[in-house]
Amino acid sequence: MGDHSEVHGARESGRPVGARREPGAGRPRVRIAYLDGHRLRRAILAGAAYVGRQRAELDRINVFPVPDGDTGTNLTLTLRSISDALRNVRSGSVSEVAGVAAEAGILAARGNSGMLFSRYLLGFSESLGRRLRVGPGDIAEALSSAASSLHEVLENPREGTIITVARDLAAEARQRAHSRQDVYLWLRDLQAAAERSLQRTREMLPALREAGVVDAGAMGFVSFFAGVVHYIEGHAPGDVVAEAPLARTHGRDRPSLYIAREAGIGSDEGRYCTQIAVRGPSVPETANIRRALQGMGTSTIVLRAGDVAKVHIHADSPETVRELLEGYGEVISEVVEDTRLVGAGRHVAVVTDSAADLPHDWAERHGVTIVPLQVIVGDRTYRDGIDLDSEGLKEILTTPGAPTPKTSQPAPSVFYDRYRRALDRGADQLLGIFVSGGLSGTYGSAAAAMREFDGVPAHAIDSHSGSLGVGLLVARAVELLDDGHSLEQVVAEVRDVRDRSNIFLTVNTFEYLLRSGRVGRTKAWLGGLLDLKPILSLDGEGRVIKVGTARGTEDLIQQVLGLLEERLAGAKRYRLGVAHFAVPDVAASLVRRLEERFDPVEILSGPTTASLAVHTGPGAWTVAYQVEE
Repeated sequence: MGDHSEVHGARESGRPVGARREPGAGRPRVRIAYLDGHRLRRAILAGAAYVGRQRAELDRINVFPVPDGDTGTNLTLTLRSISDALRNVRSGSVSEVAGVAAEAGILAARGNSGMLFSRYLLGFSESLGRRLRVGPGDIAEALSSAASSLHEVLENPREGTIITVARDLAAEARQRAHSRQDVYLWLRDLQAAAERSLQRTREMLPALREAGVVDAGAMGFVSFFAGVVHYIEGHAPGDVVAEAPLARTHGRDRPSLYIAREAGIGSDEGRYCTQIAVRGPSVPETANIRRALQGMGTSTIVLRAGDVAKVHIHADSPETVRELLEGYGEVISEVVEDTRLVGAGRHVAVVTDSAADLPHDWAERHGVTIVPLQVIVGDRTYRDGIDLDSEGLKEILTTPGAPTPKTSQPAPSVFYDRYRRALDRGADQLLGIFVSGGLSGTYGSAAAAMREFDGVPAHAIDSHSGSLGVGLLVARAVELLDDGHSLEQVVAEVRDVRDRSNIFLTVNTFEYLLRSGRVGRTKAWLGGLLDLKPILSLDGEGRVIKVGTARGTEDLIQQVLGLLEERLAGAKRYRLGVAHFAVPDVAASLVRRLEERFDPVEILSGPTTASLAVHTGPGAWTVAYQVEE
């Protein structure tokens, strides 16, 4: 498994002596009886390059232990650092090459996947001792040691992950070590066993079964061995040292990350993926470090090699972890990432305002920052959705003699602070989607604050909408980012979708629209007298327009459903939303009827925020639609 000349041997009359062609192989080859330093080096480089080509898919299916979409990225970057360390190594000793790879892996390991793969390499290296070359029997022993070592570094080993696949591969290696005298044929058997084991992970963990995927870390492990086999067969590119392309693939289905977050997978994990390495003469053993970290987080992995220890932990307080590790020695590397931002495209911070009517639990699951508008009642100012919700507003509105509530957009400094926080937590790009500039000055404040971040790729988008018309655009942006689209691609798609989407809004009384200046006194008087219900929508600039009138609630609902059917004619993929002010029964009925009559990707629903309810009054409700294809 060195250069192709090393693998395939000398040629005579255009064919290696004693060579045979394997089914599907690109060229004839000779039997490989042993693994030395040159061959191991080439094998690792080939496996690393192959994993790099799977990066996008590994990110896409990464839902366990948290759906942060970074397994492919972390494993690829870890393996690239190992490849860099091996580029100029020319040793013929298999143990020396394995040692270099293991040491580089410990220092460069990123995330769960990178930490576990590095520990696997370390276990493999330690088992080799000082051997120059090894055959199937010795390799099987080293693979078994490597698989066993994974249990030692995990706080709570789970079946259905790389642990299961590594153990099954090792069992196959031991079983066939003496029946196969050809390392290539033996490795091909191991790869097949690992593939079978990988497919079983789908049913072993509820999180994977829910998302309909295999374990991403285990798939990365299997991909590494597949890359080695493909290289021996001559299918891999000749220059395996070259970096693999990082282009992502984009399917039409909802990405696994989005589904996993909606299902609440990973909600019991610490929020910040904390990775810290320390060096010192008195670094404790891994078991002692792990005990000291108990209670500080989840998914804890501890690696130690010589005077260096590296910790990976999902912690809510990374500072506490750092303080502990500083007591062991000098901190030589530190990475802290918000698991709700990192991953497949999620180094983009998504920011919106409270007028998007997004449920707070949804925003929390998907890492979306909501900046509250302000509701002013007399001399008191409330933060929308934090200090005051629609139920609290209803009490104010129905209290005799209470001041009339007003609303105000957040100051640019408030947006600036939220952007800065997102960048400090690991984001390197900003995307803001805000309530229509035709309804509020919020977009202007948000855009002005974003312009202060020179050198940071950033886009502020006027939704030309309100309520869940904004919220659905945010949901689409999150979905696209989770699927690995770039910021520029997402911005273009959101703007395109925006122009095919809208809301239908109605109110129970004209009183609050009258206060806001949306209708005149004559229309308000006639509407109340005749029990007329307006059907309102928004024009292309996001300003309120009237599109219909109904008499009574049932006529109103039927007309809105009819309008919706017209707007969705021919649509292949769309989202819907229902927001309400103090009429949960009406909203629940609407959701049920929408589910019966339409086939949306999803329906978001919930109470409207106080900043919008001020202008509509109790009994108002909104149906939003968003056409994506």
